[in-house]
Amino acid sequence: MFRELWPFAKIYKFVRINWVLRKDLRMNQNIEKHLNHILKNLGFDSSGVDITITGCEPVTKSPWHIGEASATALSAMATLISKIYDIRTGSESRQGVEIDLNIAALSTLRCAFMRNNGYEIPFPDIEYPCVGLYEAKDGKWVFINGGFPRLRRGLLKVLQCADNAEDIARAVKQWDAYELEKTVQEAHLCCVVCRSSEEWEKTEQGKALREALTVNGMLMPIEIEKIADGAPQPFVNNGGEVRPLSGIKMLDLTHVLAGPTCGMMLAEQGANVMRINPPHVPYILPFLMDTSQGKRNTMIDLREEHGKESMWKLIDEGADVFSESFRPGTFEKYGFGASDIAQRLSKQGKGIVYASINCYGHHGPWKEFPGWEQLAQTATGLNMEQGENGVPGMLPTYPNDYITGYLAAVGVLAALIKREKEGGSYMVKVSLAQTAMWLQSFGKFSKSEIENVTLDLTQLSDYMLSGHSGHGFLEYFGHPVRYTMTKAFWEKESVPAGYHPPTWE
Repeated sequence: MFRELWPFAKIYKFVRINWVLRKDLRMNQNIEKHLNHILKNLGFDSSGVDITITGCEPVTKSPWHIGEASATALSAMATLISKIYDIRTGSESRQGVEIDLNIAALSTLRCAFMRNNGYEIPFPDIEYPCVGLYEAKDGKWVFINGGFPRLRRGLLKVLQCADNAEDIARAVKQWDAYELEKTVQEAHLCCVVCRSSEEWEKTEQGKALREALTVNGMLMPIEIEKIADGAPQPFVNNGGEVRPLSGIKMLDLTHVLAGPTCGMMLAEQGANVMRINPPHVPYILPFLMDTSQGKRNTMIDLREEHGKESMWKLIDEGADVFSESFRPGTFEKYGFGASDIAQRLSKQGKGIVYASINCYGHHGPWKEFPGWEQLAQTATGLNMEQGENGVPGMLPTYPNDYITGYLAAVGVLAALIKREKEGGSYMVKVSLAQTAMWLQSFGKFSKSEIENVTLDLTQLSDYMLSGHSGHGFLEYFGHPVRYTMTKAFWEKESVPAGYHPPTWE
């Protein structure tokens, strides 16, 4: 699959990248173009980092450039981490960064490599027949997702069937695909028609995202909006070792994978991240264990006055970042929307970075619909191209989830730098669907090019970590980026939901 390595180095306008290729030059053109586009449109004209990229696509049995897209997002994150380190230390360190395309791709499947006392971590439901692709009456395919109890009960009520694959398949066959999609979405449940990329671009939602996110002819996967003015807020050194994000406090009110990944990646560079689980919202154990590295973990119920008081106390005691991954309007109804928090902190002379992560984006008629990785794949055309003979197939990794988490981290880092220089509060917006569209902009491989490709796990052991945690002895995927100066590590082990009291250390 791979050939001998040969060096290829070049100084670029924004980022100096040392390319080590195994096949051809498509990789450097793709990553260079997308990385510099992101940095430029976030307001950065110099990276202060030497990035070494090794490997070449394809690295997964997918037509989509998963390794390149992941490496691009990770490179942008590493660039801004290095920028913050230089701001804090007053130096121009020119940090070295190494990213392997194979590891970047494997990092989008990281939860699959975790072991607890030597065993795989089971999902709450082994079969999940209410999560999957089913063929409708008109020959089109739909993806339904009833992965959580409320969603499952709602879908089964719409379909009028039992919770097993055979009955669900028969029930879906009674519906036209678009009619079922509309009915389920109007009930605020999860179902999308499997569309091609071209069909997605013609939908009102696809057009809304394309129009809102296109900058200089290219899709920008991250949005940052200034939502309040304020005085510049410098990074504070509180003694001890200066890490890029030491002293930064983050409230992580996210769930599943994309949102929690953002906090996990910031924690590896010293951020004090507190994950907050509502006691009435279910979670999937393997995902919680995977993305809880480096975090405190507590429970707060915003439906109660006591819970609201606890949340405001955490915010008033120096929260720098508030991250959530629920549908728009969820936190506004409790009084914790972006403007609510920004206005309160503005009176204290402080600003907040508010990160909002959802499935279908913050524009268009679908922005309030719930959704996850598979739904974004299905709606935007990723899994139609992944499949064969008109039958869609799921991608071999979870690129929308993990890459969206990386992009959210990029947005938060950029907003923290803006707050340091300009002051004020900022809202960062990312979504699974816009990440899926951005992934497609890297191009695609033909079936013949990926026919014999398999995931290369030979390097995996070099990136795995292990140790005792709140769950027992864990083996887990570590850090996909290697830094020469600001070594990535987590100061806290993964712990169960609600393990800590709702207080900062």
